[in-house]
Amino acid sequence: MSTADEIVQVCTQMIACDGVAKLSLRKVAAQVGIKAPSIYEHFRSKDHLLSEVRRRAATALHQALMAQSKGNTPREQLLGMAEGYQDFACTQPALFALFFAALPSDRINLADNVSHDSPYAVLLDCARRVLGDSSADAEGLCFGVWALVHGAAVLRQTHLRNFAHPVVAEATRQALGALLDGWLARTAPSPAAQTGFAVS
Repeated sequence: MSTADEIVQVCTQMIACDGVAKLSLRKVAAQVGIKAPSIYEHFRSKDHLLSEVRRRAATALHQALMAQSKGNTPREQLLGMAEGYQDFACTQPALFALFFAALPSDRINLADNVSHDSPYAVLLDCARRVLGDSSADAEGLCFGVWALVHGAAVLRQTHLRNFAHPVVAEATRQALGALLDGWLARTAPSPAAQTGFAVS
């Protein structure tokens, strides 16, 4: 592992534990075993280091989602991504805590574009394909899926950390399946709309 990689790793762990506000480059350097000014040989500023930490966290989550996005239908792919999300939370808890607690999104409303390299963009694209590419409801579905699997992931790390994971995972999968089916039923055109006849 290179010195730059060690700096990013230690920085990630410190932010996950204490938050960005308490991050000390001096402590990062001490943990790595270098002098604080040596950090600037690898990162031109604290902001540059934080950007790299966030980029690596986003890349790791993106890879976890894509690794599980298998299936013949968008619905199956979205279910797989949900499992990948929870696997990421369990296997890389420091990155999970960092990405979702310490480094909030820059997006503040629906009018803001989703960054193409954001893990959320992957989920949103799949949600659009689940409902049909022209659906205006994809963002709502995506948020619902995200809230459900994120809540399950946090519970598995905290209150349910001693509970049997397969049981929790299966319950989460069933709940997610019901959520997807409910959205599909909600957005499906009515028979009247399909035939062009109104029911009086």
